[in-house]
Amino acid sequence: MAIRRRIPIYLVIAMAFAFTIYFFVSPFMYGSDQSGQMPTLNQNPDSLSTLTSDIDACVSTPTSDCDQEMLQIKNYCNNNRGQNIPVCSDVRVQEYIDSRGLERPIINTGK
Repeated sequence: MAIRRRIPIYLVIAMAFAFTIYFFVSPFMYGSDQSGQMPTLNQNPDSLSTLTSDIDACVSTPTSDCDQEMLQIKNYCNNNRGQNIPVCSDVRVQEYIDSRGLERPIINTGK
C-alpha cells in the first residue's frame, strides 16, 4: 500500500527533473553559427523589414541596429547566392559595411 502512495510523488519528481534537463539543454540543441546566438540568417530579408527605405535610413543615419541589420543582409545574400533577391543587388549594403568598418580583420593582440 505504501508503494501506491509514493508513485504519484515519483512521477512528479521525474517530470520536474525532465523539465529541468530540457530547460538547460534546449539552448544547445540548435545549430549555431554565431557564438551562442540562435541562427536568424536563414530568414528572408524582406521579412526583416529591409526595404529600400530602410537601407536609405541606415545610410543617412547609421546606428548599431543598422550595423546588425546590414550584416544580416550580407550573410543572407552570401548564403543564398544565385537567387534573384533584390536586396542582394543593392551595392549600398556593402558600402555601408565598408564605411562603418564592420568587417575589419582581427588584429593579433598577443593574448
